[in-house]
Order: sequence, then C-alpha cells, then structure tokens
Amino acid sequence: MEATNKEFVNRIYANLGNYSKSEKKIVDLIISDPQFVINATISQLANRSGISEASVSRFCKRINLNGFHHLKVLLAQSSLINAESPNSTSLTSHDKVLDKLMSDKEEEIQATLEGFDKTLIKNTMNVIKDARLIQIMAEGNTFPVALDACFKFNQIGRLAFTSSSWEVAMGQTLNLNDSDVLIVISNSGESRQLLQLIEVAKKNQVTIITLTNNESSPIAALSDHNVVTASRGTIFMSEYFFSRVSAVTAIEAIFMLLIADDPQLKSKIQEHELLIASKKI
Repeated sequence: MEATNKEFVNRIYANLGNYSKSEKKIVDLIISDPQFVINATISQLANRSGISEASVSRFCKRINLNGFHHLKVLLAQSSLINAESPNSTSLTSHDKVLDKLMSDKEEEIQATLEGFDKTLIKNTMNVIKDARLIQIMAEGNTFPVALDACFKFNQIGRLAFTSSSWEVAMGQTLNLNDSDVLIVISNSGESRQLLQLIEVAKKNQVTIITLTNNESSPIAALSDHNVVTASRGTIFMSEYFFSRVSAVTAIEAIFMLLIADDPQLKSKIQEHELLIASKKI
C-alpha cells in the first residue's frame, strides 16, 4: 500500500523505539532538519548521517516507500516541514518546552481523529454495543488508559473490567467467550504478555479490538478491528516518543460516538454520577 503524507508521518513516529542505529540516524535527521532532507541527494543524506546510501534505500523500503525520492515528496507535503526542531538545544526556556508540548499534543489529537476510518469505527462501536463482557488490557504507562476506558464504558451500561496483574487478566480472559470483546491498548503493539492474552482470547472466539500506534505490529495483525492512534512525542530528545494522549483520545471519541448514537445513555451516566456524588465535597 502506497503511503500518504499523513500515514508517512504516523509511521515515522510509531516506530521510533524500533529502528536500528543506522535507521535512527536517518529518522533523527528527518525530524530535526526536514528541509535539508527534502533538498538533499541520497549521497548527501548518507554522508551527513554517517551511513551508506544502501542503508538509506533499505530504510525507505522498510517504511513501504518506493525510494528516496518518494520519501522527499511525502516529507515536503507533511506537517514535519512546518514543525520546530525538537532537539533539546532549541528548548532553552520553559515557555518553549510548553509551546512544543502543546503543539505535539494538538497534532496527536488531530492526527488520531482525522485518521479514523468511519467504517472501522462504526464496526468497532457495534461490537462494543453487542458485547456481553468487555475486557480491557494495557501495560505499564498505558494502563491508566484501560482504567479510563473501563470507567467510561461501565457508565453507559457496558460491563467492562481490567486488571493491573497479568496473571489475573489471563484468568479473566480464559472466561471470555464468543459473545465478549477484548480491547488491547498498546502504543508499540509489541507486548509479549498482551499478545498471549490475545492468543488465548482468539481460541475462545473472542472479538479483538486493538488501539496501537503501529498498524504493522504483531498485536494489530491479530486484531479483528485495529484503531490506529498517532504519536508526536519528541519533546525533549529524539528518544522520547511515548504518549497516552492519542489512546485516551481514541477511547473518548468512541465513548462520545456511542452516546451520540443512543442519547438515552446519558441517563445512565447521570444515575452513576448521582450515586457517587456523596464522595465529593
């Protein structure tokens, strides 16, 4: 599949933690000095990055581009060309750090929502509506997103649960059947433990919904419905690429769309809010 400029940018960021040393040098230059890359020959890019021309060609093939010229065309059309360099040397004040943070988060939200496939989202919503049980799983820094999703879905009458313990989660998965849904949230899409949960769930004919930054990841490949989220987190250094904002945005969007389809769900939220109101001052 030929990449569009939006897919190109998403793919660059989604794989930041998985590039080889040579590939990382190319990506660092694409992000820090996109204008140079657009105007450079393949030889100039290779020399400045300290790698071979063959490495540049292999990188282009890895991200499903036709070649270096294709990379330059997509880069020229992308949002990267208008972005301020994320290098730490450019962040000399708190104001600049906060401005860059705001810019990245805005772009993550926009790229995630604009990237929604309407048919995919509609099918995902229908699966959630019809599910008997909804297990939601994530790991590490992404786990709070699973908790947030559970809270939201339970508020609108969809019985959802999660666990911070993989062992407990595996026991939960074993009790799912073909009337249930497993939602897996993983930025990289490469968690071994989450993959094991999916494999067990698939044996029980459970429908799998995934939210990942990387549509080519092993977790995305095993899903029935994969919602692609966007990452733009290169705030302080090129190695910083984690963000929960896009996953939270995707969950929030699905939640709001479910309510839009059935306004009566608002009464369930109101009932829940009344019951927990006594805990608030």
